[in-house]
Amino acid sequence: MRLENLKKNWEYVKENRKLLLNTYWNKYVLVYNEKVLGSFDTYADAANEGIRNCGLYSGFLVEWIIEKEPLNIVVSAKL
Repeated sequence: MRLENLKKNWEYVKENRKLLLNTYWNKYVLVYNEKVLGSFDTYADAANEGIRNCGLYSGFLVEWIIEKEPLNIVVSAKL
Protein backbone atom coordinates (compact mmCIF):
# COMPACT_ATOMS: atom_id res chain seq x y z
CA MET A 1 0.00 0.00 0.00
CA ARG A 2 2.81 2.45 0.86
CA LEU A 3 4.43 2.07 -2.54
CA GLU A 4 1.05 2.53 -4.24
CA ASN A 5 0.47 5.75 -2.24
CA LEU A 6 3.91 7.01 -3.20
CA LYS A 7 3.25 6.26 -6.87
CA LYS A 8 -0.09 8.10 -6.79
CA ASN A 9 1.51 11.13 -5.14
CA TRP A 10 4.34 11.13 -7.69
CA GLU A 11 1.83 10.92 -10.57
CA TYR A 12 -0.11 13.83 -9.06
CA VAL A 13 3.03 16.00 -9.04
CA LYS A 14 3.98 14.91 -12.54
CA GLU A 15 0.52 15.74 -13.93
CA ASN A 16 0.31 19.09 -12.11
CA ARG A 17 3.92 20.30 -12.34
CA LYS A 18 3.05 23.46 -14.33
CA LEU A 19 0.38 24.50 -11.85
CA LEU A 20 2.67 23.69 -8.93
CA LEU A 21 5.46 25.77 -10.50
CA ASN A 22 3.21 28.84 -10.46
CA THR A 23 2.57 28.50 -6.73
CA TYR A 24 5.53 26.62 -5.25
CA TRP A 25 8.53 27.43 -7.45
CA ASN A 26 11.81 26.44 -5.78
CA LYS A 27 10.03 25.02 -2.72
CA TYR A 28 9.80 21.49 -1.39
CA VAL A 29 6.19 20.38 -1.33
CA LEU A 30 4.76 17.70 0.89
CA VAL A 31 2.22 15.63 -1.03
CA TYR A 32 -0.06 13.07 0.59
CA ASN A 33 -3.23 11.50 -0.79
CA GLU A 34 -2.67 13.49 -3.99
CA LYS A 35 -2.87 16.83 -2.17
CA VAL A 36 -0.23 19.39 -1.27
CA LEU A 37 -0.10 19.57 2.52
CA GLY A 38 2.50 22.32 2.65
CA SER A 39 5.57 23.92 1.13
CA PHE A 40 8.98 24.27 2.76
CA ASP A 41 12.37 25.83 2.15
CA THR A 42 14.28 22.61 2.86
CA TYR A 43 13.81 18.93 2.14
CA ALA A 44 14.40 18.12 5.81
CA ASP A 45 11.60 20.41 6.98
CA ALA A 46 9.15 18.87 4.48
CA ALA A 47 10.17 15.31 5.34
CA ASN A 48 9.92 15.94 9.08
CA GLU A 49 6.44 17.39 8.65
CA GLY A 50 5.46 14.39 6.53
CA ILE A 51 6.64 11.97 9.20
CA ARG A 52 4.91 13.95 11.92
CA ASN A 53 1.55 14.30 10.12
CA CYS A 54 1.36 11.24 7.86
CA GLY A 55 3.60 8.65 9.46
CA LEU A 56 6.98 7.30 8.42
CA TYR A 57 5.61 4.52 6.22
CA SER A 58 2.56 6.26 4.75
CA GLY A 59 3.88 6.88 1.24
CA PHE A 60 3.98 10.68 1.40
CA LEU A 61 6.16 12.43 -1.15
CA VAL A 62 8.52 15.38 -0.85
CA GLU A 63 9.19 16.98 -4.22
CA TRP A 64 11.37 19.96 -5.14
CA ILE A 65 9.37 22.12 -7.53
CA ILE A 66 11.75 23.45 -10.17
CA GLU A 67 11.58 23.94 -13.95
CA LYS A 68 13.18 20.61 -14.78
CA GLU A 69 11.95 17.52 -13.01
CA PRO A 70 14.58 16.56 -10.41
CA LEU A 71 16.12 13.13 -10.39
CA ASN A 72 14.31 11.02 -7.80
CA ILE A 73 15.60 7.77 -6.44
CA VAL A 74 13.15 5.52 -4.66
CA VAL A 75 14.58 2.91 -2.36
CA SER A 76 12.58 0.12 -0.84
CA ALA A 77 13.87 -1.64 2.24
CA LYS A 78 12.51 -4.44 4.34
CA LEU A 79 12.58 -3.72 8.03
